[in-house]
Amino acid sequence: MDFDEIKKTWKNSFKDDELLNKEEIEAKLKIKSKSNIALGKVKRNYKLELIIGIGMSIYFIIWMLIYISDEYKLLLSLFTFLFFGTLISFTWRNYNKVRKTVISSDQLKPALVKTIKDIERYVNFNTSTFSKYLLLPFAICFGMFIGIFVGVGEEGMNAVMEILENRIIRIVIILVVLSVIFIPFSQYMTKKMYKQHLDELKQCLKEFEEFED
Repeated sequence: MDFDEIKKTWKNSFKDDELLNKEEIEAKLKIKSKSNIALGKVKRNYKLELIIGIGMSIYFIIWMLIYISDEYKLLLSLFTFLFFGTLISFTWRNYNKVRKTVISSDQLKPALVKTIKDIERYVNFNTSTFSKYLLLPFAICFGMFIGIFVGVGEEGMNAVMEILENRIIRIVIILVVLSVIFIPFSQYMTKKMYKQHLDELKQCLKEFEEFED
């Protein structure tokens, strides 16, 4: 692309009397390219998370339908479906906000601002106190409860309550250990899949604003 084509790409983004040199235009096109690369990685990771989440939920529900006694099968399966469905729906809504986004030359700053806001909302939720210390431990606790339910077989709720009563200290220790393992892991995955690319987009916006100044 020669200089005249580059300038034509940007001419609608600036006032007629504003003079841009070749270095400024090329630098801003580079910002656009870097932004779209980061955005593409975020979209890919959203899709990956959705595929894994849907696959795990289907596997878990089928596993419950096979091994849990008929008396509690429907209730627990429905609760599991609602739990996974809520999480997947939240991820899908956030993905849907960015999946059609294209950071174009003539709308670079508005697109960056909107994209950063959408991704940051998802990152903030995943790194929030609620997600780390309530939602994730609850998911672990629920998984342990289902495991106990499967383990007692046809003995039912009375056997589950007896295990919870007699082994409560052991169960609490396991819950704490698993939380200590999975909370840092979930934060690492959020950083790896979203936060680092969000920081790249913020840096692109910062560079663009510096050119504007």
